[in-house]
Amino acid sequence: MEPKEILDELRSILVSRLRFEPRRAADVTLETPLPKGVEGSIGLDSLDFIELSIAIEERFGIAMDESQDLTPHFASFDALCRYVAARAAGG
Repeated sequence: MEPKEILDELRSILVSRLRFEPRRAADVTLETPLPKGVEGSIGLDSLDFIELSIAIEERFGIAMDESQDLTPHFASFDALCRYVAARAAGG
């Protein structure tokens, strides 16, 4: 999948699973940071990250390895899209 396709799916997850307003989710770009406390971020907290991880596993059929530090992959939508693309491709 292309990063744009993955980003569209992630926007859908924000609305359906994390209860974001559709307009707010539509404003998300690849450069948008995810974690709360980062300027310009969408403000996800630890529970949001767990819910997002589960939704990604279900939607893309990939397993998130909790033994790894996934923090860098959840820094921005660009990092997350690249991570999902690599994992979905068997990487």
